[in-house]
Amino acid sequence: MRGIAILIGCLLGSQIGFSQIEVFSDQLSVGDSLNSPFDESTVILSPDESQLYFTRKNHPENVGGVDDPGDVWYSEHQIDGTWSDPENLKSVNTPGLNQMVGFLDIERRILVQTDTGLKSYYRVSGRWFDSDPVEVEYLKNQGEHFSATISDNAKIMLIAMESFGTYGVEDLYVSQLQPNGKWSSPKNLGGTLNTPHQEITPFLAADNKTLFFSSNGRGGQGSFDVFMSTRLDDTWLNWSEPKNLGPRVNTSGWESSFVLPTEKEFAFLISTQNSEGYGDIKMVRVAQEIEKLEEEIVEEEPVAEVVQKKFVPIHGEVRDQVTRRVIVGAEVEAVIFPSGEKKKARTNRMGQFTLNVTDGERYNVKARAFQYMTAEIELSAVEAASGESYTFELNPVIEGNTVALDNVLFKRGQSELIEGSEKELDLVVEMMKYNPDISIFLSGHTDNQGDAKLNLKLSEERVKTVNRYLVSHGIAEERINGKGYGGTKPRASNASPESRKLNRRVEFTIQKKD
Repeated sequence: MRGIAILIGCLLGSQIGFSQIEVFSDQLSVGDSLNSPFDESTVILSPDESQLYFTRKNHPENVGGVDDPGDVWYSEHQIDGTWSDPENLKSVNTPGLNQMVGFLDIERRILVQTDTGLKSYYRVSGRWFDSDPVEVEYLKNQGEHFSATISDNAKIMLIAMESFGTYGVEDLYVSQLQPNGKWSSPKNLGGTLNTPHQEITPFLAADNKTLFFSSNGRGGQGSFDVFMSTRLDDTWLNWSEPKNLGPRVNTSGWESSFVLPTEKEFAFLISTQNSEGYGDIKMVRVAQEIEKLEEEIVEEEPVAEVVQKKFVPIHGEVRDQVTRRVIVGAEVEAVIFPSGEKKKARTNRMGQFTLNVTDGERYNVKARAFQYMTAEIELSAVEAASGESYTFELNPVIEGNTVALDNVLFKRGQSELIEGSEKELDLVVEMMKYNPDISIFLSGHTDNQGDAKLNLKLSEERVKTVNRYLVSHGIAEERINGKGYGGTKPRASNASPESRKLNRRVEFTIQKKD
């Protein structure tokens, strides 16, 4: 449950279909740190709601200086409830206009609107780098304003722009993520929402149904007011009549970019009322009845009774195995057995995570990050409920780095895998899918016992076995090379049976893909 049940009461006049909010305060200050004498706009919250991103215009510290039309800045929520001094997110900014659209993947990829179009960036250890291009079919903005939002499940993009089929100037449109990774041609959301005037800064709540936006075409308190509407079906054309959020949110000034968190009691917005600059970040205290959209689960048989689920918190941290530094934004996933239910989380800026999993018999927990090998642990129900903190140490995927597959074992004198070896090979498959820009070189080794030529042949056959396994699980064959070395490259002494075991191995070395 991501909100508390309330009635909308007289604030909005009547209940709205699927969800409601109630505003309990006038506009409140967010503190002295966030706002400046310059123009703040376009508020975006990170998925864990610990970071706030916004655009700041014409600031001397912008990439383009005081003539810069907007850079992305960010602030972090502190333990004492305040927000840190904002910092310029210079790694994603250009001398032109830059504004956040949202997160394409939980904490890992962001989407930014620039003068040259939509660009995505991925984060590694707290730094952002250029990522895959984002293509929206037939996207054409004919006006000066562009604002957009990404849904909580990263499959829906709502856009405010002046484009095909507009009812006036800026209208609201929807684009949906396609199986091929492209976004569909934007579709106008229709005349219930759009007017001959301007509709801007859409925000879609976590239920994928409740929409907040600003308009200057519906009357109200000032130039732009914030409105709320509810989607009534899956066409994205059928909406409830928009309701003005009332005089506690809206003033005689300009209100836009209303953002409703799912875990906190304050919503954020941009307002020019009593502002330090042109637009300032403000907040209002709210209560809400909006639930996060969950994936539909088809039950094979009717459930006779409702059972209250018990939740178990699994805590831990993720670190670089070599440097011991924490990894920010690593994905941690738990699979709960026997149900097969999955829960995911991301590490925070201190490399820590908490997974609130349902009660189960055992748990498979994996930690993965860009340019790292995946690591996993198995926990019993007792271990998961112990409150112990678990540390994942991820091996960096660095060109030239060699990783020994110590748990990939073969039958004695054969190239056939021993049952259970697939588990570590699956981690290699996952690493290669998570890091599509690398290839690997497999090397097979034996001890020095027996005939050297037979050992060489055996090591080559074992390399081929691993190669076949990876290819059969979706890795392109051209990303894998390999060779057998027999007993010519021991990593331990061959003097004893125990040390000889260390020499019977398969390893892989990271290479950049050609």
